[in-house]
Amino acid sequence: MVSAGRCLIVAGLLLAPAAGRAADPDPAAIAQASNATIGLIAGEAGSTDARIAADIATVLDDGDKLRILPLQGNGSIQNIADLIYLKGVDVAIVHGDALTQTMQANAIPKEGSVQYIAKLFEEEIHILAGKNVASLDDLNGQPVSAGRPGSGTQLTAGTLFAALHIQPALQHDTDARALDRLRRGEIAAMVVVGGEPVPLLQTVAPGTGLHFLPIPLNAQLLDLYLPTKLDSQHYPSLVGTDHAVDTVAVSSVLITLATPSDSLRAKRVNRFVDTLFDRFGRFGDTGFHPKWAEVNLFAQFPGWTRYPEAQTLLSKQDQSREANLRSSFDSYLNQTSQSVSGLDANGRQALFQDFLRWRDKHAGP
Repeated sequence: MVSAGRCLIVAGLLLAPAAGRAADPDPAAIAQASNATIGLIAGEAGSTDARIAADIATVLDDGDKLRILPLQGNGSIQNIADLIYLKGVDVAIVHGDALTQTMQANAIPKEGSVQYIAKLFEEEIHILAGKNVASLDDLNGQPVSAGRPGSGTQLTAGTLFAALHIQPALQHDTDARALDRLRRGEIAAMVVVGGEPVPLLQTVAPGTGLHFLPIPLNAQLLDLYLPTKLDSQHYPSLVGTDHAVDTVAVSSVLITLATPSDSLRAKRVNRFVDTLFDRFGRFGDTGFHPKWAEVNLFAQFPGWTRYPEAQTLLSKQDQSREANLRSSFDSYLNQTSQSVSGLDANGRQALFQDFLRWRDKHAGP
């Protein structure tokens, strides 16, 4: 059912009285609608982050109380700038390496201005190469497409190649255009950063000679990325069965700005955070992106401050889990007629492990 507030806005904007003069919209109704709307900027159309933003909008929509407007961004670097400077952007999804390097470059105006709501999932780095390219070393001096100018992919590709001491001739295209150029042999490889599976890469037919290049690890890469693999389950035409390709992944992070707690923006973002945490379980339903299965709201993003409302909710959940665990442990001691009295550290640890096994057996379906 459409609320009276929304009806007033629509009526004020679209309907004219008999005299032919448009009626003025209701300022109170417009203010109410604006304060219930969150601008969430994410990746470009078709990206993993854009799909995640659409999922968030679907699950968190709450009529007049909360509405999410997913906004198409131009990559993580621009998303950070838009969050800080662009009116109407309240929350952003960005790559963790872009966030860290933006801070290191002093591009964030003041310390603590950007805070994270949640560390989301890992987005795999895919380097798709032509049939004449056997390894990353073969890319030295060769044309390689690395996302649009200013995108997170551009930053990630530059960081990756620098850490591996490889110097390709980087070019910048949309992923769709880069794949077309790769098929025609105009470039040697393309870099795509996205949650496995990336739909565009699943369109590559077998027999083309295109293949993923493995990414070797070194200490510098491990400071920013996590080791992972690309498998045949997600890319059957590009990866052979039982021949997973080594790669690395970058964290995707949901961020906002530090804002005075009594401001309208803080109240809006707090409502967003409250609803996100309350309805988080729904993202496991059929139809949402499979990467939601990797999201742990308790996961930390080192070096950054958690947004206060998110930290408060997690602390409450922690206290609730601790209280439930303590109650369950007391039940275990009563039912097994045991006591912790007189036990040393090893004894208490052994007893606690026995309790965990007992709890698993007595847990409901």
